[in-house]
Amino acid sequence: MKSGTFPGGLCLSVQTAGVSMSFEAVPPSRQVTIPLQQHVGSPCGAAVKKGAEVKIGDILGESSGPDTAAVHATVSGKVTEVVKKFPDMHGGASPAVVIESDGQNAVGEFSMEGSDPLTLIEQAGIVDLDREPVPLHTKLVAAKEKRVNTLVVSGVDVEPHMTNRSALLAERASDVASGMEIMGGILGAKVCIGVSEDASGAVSSICAAAGSANVVTLKPKYPQSLKELLVKAVVGKEIPSSGVPEDVGVTVVSVETALAVARAVNEKKPLLERFVTVAGSAVGNPRNVLVKIGTLIQDVLEFCGVSSVSKGKVIIGGPLMGVAISSTDIPVTKETTGIYVQEKGEVTDFPSGVCVKCGLCVQVCPLGLMPFLISGFSESGSYAMAEKEDILTCNECGCCAYVCPVLIPMVQWIKLGKSEIRAQRSSE
Repeated sequence: MKSGTFPGGLCLSVQTAGVSMSFEAVPPSRQVTIPLQQHVGSPCGAAVKKGAEVKIGDILGESSGPDTAAVHATVSGKVTEVVKKFPDMHGGASPAVVIESDGQNAVGEFSMEGSDPLTLIEQAGIVDLDREPVPLHTKLVAAKEKRVNTLVVSGVDVEPHMTNRSALLAERASDVASGMEIMGGILGAKVCIGVSEDASGAVSSICAAAGSANVVTLKPKYPQSLKELLVKAVVGKEIPSSGVPEDVGVTVVSVETALAVARAVNEKKPLLERFVTVAGSAVGNPRNVLVKIGTLIQDVLEFCGVSSVSKGKVIIGGPLMGVAISSTDIPVTKETTGIYVQEKGEVTDFPSGVCVKCGLCVQVCPLGLMPFLISGFSESGSYAMAEKEDILTCNECGCCAYVCPVLIPMVQWIKLGKSEIRAQRSSE
């Protein structure tokens, strides 16, 4: 077991309540809404119609190509509506199936067939449960074609205050290790897992269960979970600018993904739930919860004791890379990495200042970029100059905005610049 880290980033002292707690199961909403697109790619085709009776595990959305992932019913009951456009957390919309639960939790007769792990992963509708939820079957097939020789599993919590990965390792290390072994076998690759060294329960549990996998402890620094930094710290390889881990013979997945694989292959169970941390200043008791996909964010918050009086901004993810949502009437999906809730008094609009060229953003940028420069070009509409300064390489971790003394919203300007550049490319 070795220890690794990366230059730049932030060393933050935050509350980590919940790491040692068992996951509490949140009762599903009486009416669940299950989008047919919970992954990077195209929506699934609806496999049910209004009025249909469904049971847990029944297919709602069929996988119809490499850029789709099957979607299953997470409760039993009646389909009350098949919506063509249901709003998602990104501001877009996708088809969705609405089910009125009968409270019976009846399990369907749907059975995942065969013994081939890749086929079972595809039938289970597993995506890589990270910031970019790519259909896992497609990801592993592409990795095999590129002859990837190393599988890196991320056991590092995605953001400050988010503790679900550490808690998952501490509680279910043997299942995670089984999933790691299955994926390593599919790829014919060696397996490494990165874990934060301050998550002592996670480290000891996975070391005991990991078998031949190499456990690498990492310095507790943000944003260690990002693939570019994880690969460098764990296997010492640097992903080229605008490249992907597979370019250097590595594939990266999360511990949640490994657990889902173990369940699919060993127990023939589809992906029906998410392990989520609920934290933030408006959450009196931060905790880790197990949530059925389709359960409304509002119902999760009520279970965790978050009152509408104190609730200010609700963020899917964490405080630095998460996405703020305007309504809590959207469901938990395969894309939900966490829920962070700020108190009303903590939500403040700061006027953007003028850059004083202090260089703090450059010091903390884990990719060695010049955030003040690329965000400034984007703010002024000089997108070609921003692209020249590698704006597309930015991983939007938010370290720069966190340390900026004049509160320039650099990440927002960078996101805008990326969007404009990609729109220009599409029109060409």
